[in-house]
Amino acid sequence: MKNSPFKFLSIAILIGVVVYFAAEGYQYITDPFTTTLAYPSQSAASIELDGWMIRSEETFSSGAVTLSHVLGEGAHVGAGQTIAIAYQNEDALKTVGEIEEQELQLQQLEFAMSTYLDADAALKLDSSINDSILQLQGSVSRGDYSTAADDISALKAAILKRSHTYSSNDEIQANIDTVKKSLRTLRNSLSNAQNITAPKAGTYSAICDGYETTLTPKMLKKLKPSRLDKVKSTDTTANVGKLIYGSTWYYAANVTAEQARQLTKGQSAKLHFAKGFEQDIPVTVYRISAQEDGRQTVILTGNRYIAQTTQLRHQQAELILATYSGIRVPANALRMNEEGQGGVYCVVGMTAQFKPAEVVYQGDGYTLIKPTADAAGEQILRTGDEVIITAAELEVGKVIEP
Repeated sequence: MKNSPFKFLSIAILIGVVVYFAAEGYQYITDPFTTTLAYPSQSAASIELDGWMIRSEETFSSGAVTLSHVLGEGAHVGAGQTIAIAYQNEDALKTVGEIEEQELQLQQLEFAMSTYLDADAALKLDSSINDSILQLQGSVSRGDYSTAADDISALKAAILKRSHTYSSNDEIQANIDTVKKSLRTLRNSLSNAQNITAPKAGTYSAICDGYETTLTPKMLKKLKPSRLDKVKSTDTTANVGKLIYGSTWYYAANVTAEQARQLTKGQSAKLHFAKGFEQDIPVTVYRISAQEDGRQTVILTGNRYIAQTTQLRHQQAELILATYSGIRVPANALRMNEEGQGGVYCVVGMTAQFKPAEVVYQGDGYTLIKPTADAAGEQILRTGDEVIITAAELEVGKVIEP
């Protein structure tokens, strides 16, 4: 019997909790009151695409025993400029590698000579190394491996320049003379070298994927969904690389007829690739094919970033038709006041106040809105306002109980 008071106390607490939640549930059913904070947001009207990059391209091949590629990915090439060097000697590539190392060492020594009595130059180089590391990290995180390769080369060169110290100018000059002599010997050992040159100006790429002859600008006028579905690469022996002519490129993708109805020829938009390049690219709708089994081929064209997109071919992308900015609120928070004006009710102090607003964009379960032009004072909707989502019998001045 000693435990009886504790049992009665436990039962009383349990009854109190049940009564509390029952009262809260009744209050919610009779007057369901919930709020949220308004905050700025952006949304885009867009179409998801899965398509192909199309460019004017020419591939090059060589039967040489050894090839040395002298250009970086995306480099601009002038007519007659060397894009690769062909050697008949198997050991030539090793010699070329030694020459490149010696040239890098010569740069390091010449930098050491110029900065021997200049401490500020060394500090600037340290800052440059830090910047190069950050640039490399950004390129890798974006999946932009072409730029990352260039970043690595620049970082390596900078580190090598900073890696040694010398006791005197005479010591540095002696090393410079030794390296120059070694370079002359190595260059003289290369024989029967043949330069492979560009027939006309273009953008160089070392990557050939076999689509250079199956995806061409000439096919665009007759391109339709069934034909794009059957696109295949061909076997290629292009070991030198390729040149991309002009700055204009195309992107072709199949879409549903419903999606195609959102587009018109000549319409401006922005294309955002899923990987390989992070910036939004301005494009124009070049052509929309006839409908075929409920699908149509959309061809976009652009003339920017040709050097940065040389390695892109089959790419998923987002076609951004328009972007909208506004204050984001739940869709069910929108209401009409007694005068038939649209807007939202907000908690101001202890009362409900109506703030007129215009719909900017209707999303899935949310809406972007902005204050009306004639709103003034406390009627202006602002970021951070406590917007009422659900409540019974809302009206201006209604007292809101906490």
